[in-house]
Amino acid sequence: MGGGMPAGFGQPGPDGTVPLDQPHYGASMKEATIRFFKKYVRFNGFASRSEFWWPVISLIIIQFILVIPYFIGVVTAASASSYSSTGASGGGGAAAFGVILMVIFGGLLLLFSLAIILPSIAVTVRRLHDAGYSGWWYLLTLVPPGNIVVLIFCALESKPEKWQPEWYDQGA
Repeated sequence: MGGGMPAGFGQPGPDGTVPLDQPHYGASMKEATIRFFKKYVRFNGFASRSEFWWPVISLIIIQFILVIPYFIGVVTAASASSYSSTGASGGGGAAAFGVILMVIFGGLLLLFSLAIILPSIAVTVRRLHDAGYSGWWYLLTLVPPGNIVVLIFCALESKPEKWQPEWYDQGA
């Protein structure tokens, strides 16, 4: 037994913004990423495809920016250490610089990853709801091929006719 979408649901209000307790269809990258963080741990409700995919792209870009200096540090430390193991001198400064890069950017990457765990799970659960699936399907990500299934579910169109009343965000 499905619920369906109420009239006017997901449409902008008088101020031109879509309320946070409703999905924002056609959200821009900026709007979707802001909503991603504003709805930090809301597991009820729905997320449009744009609300799901734009933050995914934003977060990948941020992580890529953090990973580049980290790997520069890895390569610098490794090459300096192999250079000094051949008996040549002068690789200590480069190795130290590489280790410093690894520690700083590895730490930033760890902190960023920890900060986005809960909102990433929450937006995926809301996206599953929007596609007509229970949020419990997220547990498939715990088994190796399951994350592909969840990714496919997240790529599907919205199915308001399959929405369940308990999935609605009560604006908490």
